[in-house]
Amino acid sequence: MDNATKILELKKKLSEEIQKESSDNNLILALSSEIAKLDDSQVRFSVDAGIINRLGKELVGKHETAVSELVKNAFDADATEVNLVFENAWNAGGALTIEDNGTGMTKDQLINGFMRLSSSDKIHNPISDKYKRTRAGRKGIGRFATQRLGSKLTIITHTAKSDSSIKISINWNDFETDKDLLSVSNNIEIIPKSKEEGTTLIIEKLRDGWSDAMIKRVFRYTSELLQPFPLSKKNKDEAKSSIDPGFKSHYFRQDGQELIPIIDEEEAIFKHALAEIEGYVLDDGQGCWALKSEKLNFPQEVFLIGNDEKNRENTDAKFNLIKGLHFKTYYFILDSSLFDSSRSFSFIKEVGYEKGGIKLYRNGFRVLPYGENSDDWLGLDKSNNRSIVLGPHPNRNFFGFVELKDGEGLFEETSSREGIIENDAFNELVSFVYRSIISGVIKVSELRGRKATASQKNFTRKEDDPTEKADKAIGELEEFFTEEEPKEDTSEKSDSGKSKEKAKKIFEEFKQAREEEKKKNQALIDENNMLRILAGLGLVIGEFIHEVQRFLPGFDAEISFLKNAVKDIKGVYERAELLGTNIKSFTSYTSYFDKAISRNVIRELQPIELRDVVKDFTIVIENNLKRANIKLEKPVFDGYDLFTTPMHPSEWASILFNLYTNSKKAIVRKKVDGEIFIRCGKDEKIVFLEFSDNGDGIPKENEDLIFNAFFTTTSAANHSGNDAESLVGTGLGLKIVKDIVEFYGGDVFVTSSPESFNTTIRIEIPKNQKEDE
Repeated sequence: MDNATKILELKKKLSEEIQKESSDNNLILALSSEIAKLDDSQVRFSVDAGIINRLGKELVGKHETAVSELVKNAFDADATEVNLVFENAWNAGGALTIEDNGTGMTKDQLINGFMRLSSSDKIHNPISDKYKRTRAGRKGIGRFATQRLGSKLTIITHTAKSDSSIKISINWNDFETDKDLLSVSNNIEIIPKSKEEGTTLIIEKLRDGWSDAMIKRVFRYTSELLQPFPLSKKNKDEAKSSIDPGFKSHYFRQDGQELIPIIDEEEAIFKHALAEIEGYVLDDGQGCWALKSEKLNFPQEVFLIGNDEKNRENTDAKFNLIKGLHFKTYYFILDSSLFDSSRSFSFIKEVGYEKGGIKLYRNGFRVLPYGENSDDWLGLDKSNNRSIVLGPHPNRNFFGFVELKDGEGLFEETSSREGIIENDAFNELVSFVYRSIISGVIKVSELRGRKATASQKNFTRKEDDPTEKADKAIGELEEFFTEEEPKEDTSEKSDSGKSKEKAKKIFEEFKQAREEEKKKNQALIDENNMLRILAGLGLVIGEFIHEVQRFLPGFDAEISFLKNAVKDIKGVYERAELLGTNIKSFTSYTSYFDKAISRNVIRELQPIELRDVVKDFTIVIENNLKRANIKLEKPVFDGYDLFTTPMHPSEWASILFNLYTNSKKAIVRKKVDGEIFIRCGKDEKIVFLEFSDNGDGIPKENEDLIFNAFFTTTSAANHSGNDAESLVGTGLGLKIVKDIVEFYGGDVFVTSSPESFNTTIRIEIPKNQKEDE
């Protein structure tokens, strides 16, 4: 049958199907597609259904990135909050529900937006409709993010104007290779409305397991969306207006009917603040500022401030142009000793550099560029550089906002709408906020026992040992509680007796906390001692390698002589060749470490190309891999110019060898032919290295613990000479890797592994920002 005949037959079938009262749209599409394929005069692109799976894997590499994209989609939909609930998700096969209170989607928006590949909506509409937000989600990646996460998706969405909800179910496994994309249909239903507006995504049969650490990284990836400070309470009219009330994300695990919180903004950021500084101008023009610090044991106290630049002691001078102004900021001092963990310190430091500063809101709307990166509208960076006020106070140390109500129009925007004209009202605003913050910084310095200003006279820093002070307090309290109480005739306890009983209970809690603190301090002492020993050992190894280098030329000459002398004796000659090979392996090791240790002299940091360090590393371990019967798969590099932020050149030798030795231990424990795979690439702001092995894996409950000092699954090292028995550690290897990575604002964690591998450690380092380097 020729093409013309086939076309006529297909058209007949198509015509019959179209004329039916209840036609099959799938059949209509299939017949139309077949007719188009037989067209002799024109050809058209067709799409294989398998493209959905390929795009899901290629556009969204990590499942943490996929979830963060869906959170950003909620932000783009003008949601004020989004809840993420992980159910039975410790291992693959669980479910994730993402529910937001955004504007939702109409049927037309769902079909022409979400269901349309390469939708142009975010290109044509880069600003959200309701709150005028700059859209944060990557264009068109949301649908592929859901495919990357699980094999089944249910969408329930509703708008404020609709009387019902739309529900659509998608089985991603239906999108098979060798099937036409148009032939795959998805059920859509109209169901009763459950809330005013919003969208719910239910992703089932998750492809990966989720640890708490992974979920916390999603929060970290979406930190750019944070508007963490609620503005002053709105009146009813303002609450219904287009003023952006901010955006918050909440993360839970579902345990039966109970939702267990995993992380929120308070835990991730604000609880780590050293102090809160708040300021406001009353309706009569009186300026006030307040300081509160739990870490410094300073309950909130209010201070007066006046509008008198010449006489700062005059607190009665009124602010006439900024009545009703209110600001609040969280103050951080970026000193690791003031944080609970190095991970928290690294996160706050990174967010501070990118998002720190005091933002300005006028009548509820954000005014740019105030509070943006590198904007110093309050002069905090300039003041910090002058070092007159000694407490650190650059913009990156603050997360805050100023709320300005300007009903009289005293604050005029510039013609370009970038900023406010610097008139008397604006200068009064800057003066009040700057002086209030600086007063708070000075007060914090005093509370910490630090010199507050360069001109401060007769300052003597207190050097009291806090441990001794606490122990002394415990002793005095113990003596107080062991005193006998006077006998009383009444059967009921007096008020003083009840107070003493309550105080005794508090004392016991304090005493227990003190014991826990001592244990923690002892652990730090042990860690420092071990690090000092390792540092000394490093010097000895460096000297040893330097001495060995003197003998290597002689080894080569003697091997050559020996091979020439026994060239006619086959067995002996082969042993001489093997000896030469082992000497070459030994030479490559010593050269590698000699280079690494010698470069410790270099103090200047430089961008490191991951290709180079991986190439050098693989050359060095080549012979060791053969002896250990481990196969190193060909490393994969996704993209070019994989340059890290400036680092010390020798640090990658430490990172890679620690990962390698851990993999060898895991492979020996599993008793398998070993395989190792290294993959490198980059995202928008980071470069990454993933190190995978097919060893015995890491239990989920240990994924965070392995980076703690002295956590190890092996016993103390011995000297039996048995290679398997000697593969043991101190529990400091991954701790050292973590410290190196977090020092540069990066992250290291256990992530999902490629097929046939059981463990993958992923290292993320900020990528070099100066492309010309």
